[in-house]
Amino acid sequence: MIEAHAWNEQLDLGHEAMDHDHHLQVALVGALADAIEQGRPWLARKLTLQLREYSGVHFGSEELLMVARGYGAAEDHAGEHRALLQAMGEVEAALDRGERELALAFAIEVHAGLAGHIAGSDLRLAQHVRPARVTPRA
Repeated sequence: MIEAHAWNEQLDLGHEAMDHDHHLQVALVGALADAIEQGRPWLARKLTLQLREYSGVHFGSEELLMVARGYGAAEDHAGEHRALLQAMGEVEAALDRGERELALAFAIEVHAGLAGHIAGSDLRLAQHVRPARVTPRA
């Protein structure tokens, strides 16, 4: 098991729905890497499919949120989503070719890319959609 797959508390954004989805995405990538390391290709393929499908739904939800809230960086953010989905597809393709070490390297890259996306673009989105705090008047 690779410790790099553990959740990092710094990735919590304070947006309940996004944080829930991100925890699951990171857990799926960790389970995927573990399955590859353990030589369990059937499980790794199943986890890759689940990760891609779940991420596609999550990314679609974020993109709808960006449109609804008039988020100015929506196009760049959506581009990062497409790149992450493509990277997930590369893991699957390496598994299909039986290239276990390459699939593991790609899975680790997906983890790093996902963490970077959450800590950067998703944090900015969460800050944009978070309601402003009202300060009580004295």
